[in-house]
Amino acid sequence: MLARYAKTFVKATVSPVVDALGVYDRRIAAAAGGAGHWTILMYHRVIADPAADPFRLGMCVRRDRFEAQIAWLRRHFNVIGLREAVDRLERGEPLPERALSVTFDDGYRDNLDVALPILEAHGVPFTLFVPTGGLDTDEQLWWDRVIAALAGTGRETLDTGALDLPGQPVRLSLSSWRRAITAEEVLQRLWTLPIDETLAAVERIERVLGPAVRPVVRAQRLSSAQIREMHRRGVEIGAHSVRHPNLQLVSCVHELQREMTVSRQQLEALCQAPIDGFAYPGGRMNADTVAAARAVGFRYAVATISAVNRAPYERFQLCRIGMPDAPLADFKRAFSTSMTRQEAGRHAFTA
Repeated sequence: MLARYAKTFVKATVSPVVDALGVYDRRIAAAAGGAGHWTILMYHRVIADPAADPFRLGMCVRRDRFEAQIAWLRRHFNVIGLREAVDRLERGEPLPERALSVTFDDGYRDNLDVALPILEAHGVPFTLFVPTGGLDTDEQLWWDRVIAALAGTGRETLDTGALDLPGQPVRLSLSSWRRAITAEEVLQRLWTLPIDETLAAVERIERVLGPAVRPVVRAQRLSSAQIREMHRRGVEIGAHSVRHPNLQLVSCVHELQREMTVSRQQLEALCQAPIDGFAYPGGRMNADTVAAARAVGFRYAVATISAVNRAPYERFQLCRIGMPDAPLADFKRAFSTSMTRQEAGRHAFTA
């Protein structure tokens, strides 16, 4: 925990100084300016209320920071939609220099209420990848249920052995200092389970932790009608499975393809338009998931490999750089670091 606070202090003090010297801008310009370089960004949530992000696990960006990031990106890159980029590639046309695309995963309500007006104001197209299970039943995504249970409980510890969670049994602290670290560890353990076991474990966690005794801001998802509205306003909709499982753990080819095809069919019926792209849930992918995405007829698929794409592109393993909840100077530090990272492990199909 002390290391986390130390890192935050360094980011707040060092990054503005380095940015003022133009170091990050030069690094980003060099990484983005090469022939055939294509940067794809990944967001999840844009929040107006910091209480919506109790543990700061990397999925939320505050509204003011998001707007500053988008404004800066719009000035320094040629922003292009994923579908338009793929169309160009299929026609044999090059992408523009400093090409950049924006994506969102998981289909949260704030994508419509908070992010979309900002993106529209800056003329930035984007693609939204949506898991379709529970869209119209007000059902939270499984990790949000865990976060809500941990944020709201009055208990002081969590016994992973009693909950039959995978990994070494241990009693995890739920003190205010350790609760975020516990949330991160619990979620990592749940990602190692097939989805049916994950959902059963989530139910056990909710049952043991009991009703919320602390304020919890619920992570709301988009409804079908709201997804249609976003599509009508020019947002490309992509598939993101039905139940958001770890697809690496799906050994049956039929079930693997079903997660992809059912979500695609549901979204096509919803939007009355083709669904071209797929995002691997949690970035969990391997040779089988790539083959399945090709086999079911997607035109492209995106991963979470944090690097810039370089021609010739692996259209079913497109790299994406996750965006931090950071002021502009530290955003550029993190962004430049990811952009200059080599694509190590790209062909090893690691998450």
